[in-house]
Amino acid sequence: MPPNTALAPGALAHDETQLWKDLSVDSWKNSVRSPDSVFYDLYNDTRGRIIEACQRHTYDVVVEVGCGTGEVIGFLAETGTPRIGVDINEDFINHCKSAYKDQELEFHVADAMKLDQWWTDMGYDKKYKAPLMVCPNNTIMIMPEEIRDGVIDKMRVVAGVEGRIVVTYWNGRMFAHGVMGYYRKNSDLCGTFDLTDEHVDWENKKIETRTSYKSEWPTSQDVRRWMASLHIDVDIVEPEMKETPEIDHIAEVGMGVFLWLKGVADSSSMGSARDYYDNKDSQTFYRTVWGENNIHIGRHDLIAKDPELASAPVRTRIQKAQDLQEESFMEMVKAHYGGAKVRCMDMGCGYGGLLRNMARSGLIWTAVGVDISGEMVDAAARLSKDIPELTFYRESYMNTSIPTDGMDLCISTEAFLHVGPGNHEAVLREAWRVLRPGGRLIFTDIVGHPNAPEEAQQLYERIGLQSFQTVEGYFDVARKLGFGDLSFEDHSENVGTHYGMILDALEMLWEKNEIKIKEESKDRMVDGLQKWRDLAPSCLQWGIIGMRKLEQTEHSVLERPPTP
Repeated sequence: MPPNTALAPGALAHDETQLWKDLSVDSWKNSVRSPDSVFYDLYNDTRGRIIEACQRHTYDVVVEVGCGTGEVIGFLAETGTPRIGVDINEDFINHCKSAYKDQELEFHVADAMKLDQWWTDMGYDKKYKAPLMVCPNNTIMIMPEEIRDGVIDKMRVVAGVEGRIVVTYWNGRMFAHGVMGYYRKNSDLCGTFDLTDEHVDWENKKIETRTSYKSEWPTSQDVRRWMASLHIDVDIVEPEMKETPEIDHIAEVGMGVFLWLKGVADSSSMGSARDYYDNKDSQTFYRTVWGENNIHIGRHDLIAKDPELASAPVRTRIQKAQDLQEESFMEMVKAHYGGAKVRCMDMGCGYGGLLRNMARSGLIWTAVGVDISGEMVDAAARLSKDIPELTFYRESYMNTSIPTDGMDLCISTEAFLHVGPGNHEAVLREAWRVLRPGGRLIFTDIVGHPNAPEEAQQLYERIGLQSFQTVEGYFDVARKLGFGDLSFEDHSENVGTHYGMILDALEMLWEKNEIKIKEESKDRMVDGLQKWRDLAPSCLQWGIIGMRKLEQTEHSVLERPPTP
């Protein structure tokens, strides 16, 4: 809440920072939460969106940066997660410690400009993997201007690849309402002022009182321009939208402007994959070239056997090959389950096309698709809105909100390679956890050829890996965790063919000016596709891998926090 959380180190001290450090508890408490406050509706909407986000996702802690007297973080018990409030004002923190007795709630004095180091020093980086970082009630805009960028960055770093941040601003379009309905009523909090240019800048939505209190009220466009200056590409969604999209976005809701951003990854391959798939040019490439239904490798060997299909346009062949692969995949599912409807989780669901086809083929009782890309989750939900059996979550497939033993089947198509062999035990362990005894994991993946030449390193580097998993490597992990009935249906000859056709389609669309991406993005894609096409025959294998949950071993289960 109050901005003092993010006070800069000593060299950046400002008059208003000292004001906030010395501010009394009584002057701040309830200035926003009171029913007669102009921000009361925004306060409740903020709480509601945070609670909903925690109930929909596996965020394992909520951290409020600038918690003030705890009027937000102290009233979020419905999130079902541990909560941490940080503020630079020691009096505020002492008040919070005495006022709130929830065992899941703790408060600390901390400087937001050193938030990442403090997080590590406290050991929270080991304890929590998916923080939801919140900075509500225009706190960020009362901070000294030169540190605001840094505070956004620190929050994203702490959130990490599985977390998210939400910042709420007071809406610049409502500035006059705030001046008269909030600042005038709370002079003990903000200081006195006149309605003159000396104190109120109506054009730029800024106020500075006689006590050096300063604040700005940005519009959604202002926030978008600010994010662009940080090289964060974020869209403005429809005003007054009740839902909270999974993509990075800005939303105007009444007196507030909400900014939702994903956390930033370290150098991990998972973060690189998420950032790549959320990129606008990447999304355009997949929707235009691969098709919006699915983005997996197809069975081009089957296309070649049909003279009519073999002479079809390249994009038709790509999509038909993908359809044939899904048909082959579903036949395997039918063979294992006798055509019975199943509870299913798609791990790395992309646009959700395979789940939709399975549901329309009568194979799904109920299903959940999880993906780390908010862009793809939003698209999957939109494309599946007529299929009530399907639900989609923006979650890591290594840490889902699915109940233990809650699924009959887990599936995936070329998603596991992105996290690298070092994380595949965690991937398979999560599948083992959510599967009922006897349930199956069936997936396709691009794996390394056991005798791959040194040139394969070029492919690893394309997606930020040191190596690819192998089929036998997957089997070793599976046996360790208690999977059995292991199988691999090899269709490796399709990899080079598929990427060659994708390359042909991209170049054709570019020449016809039918794909709207940056030239540098196109050049990077062409370079990558050429490598996949040329090196796949000697370096890669691909096919359908299957396994069945048989028994629990000492490695099958790790301690994990309870699901909210």
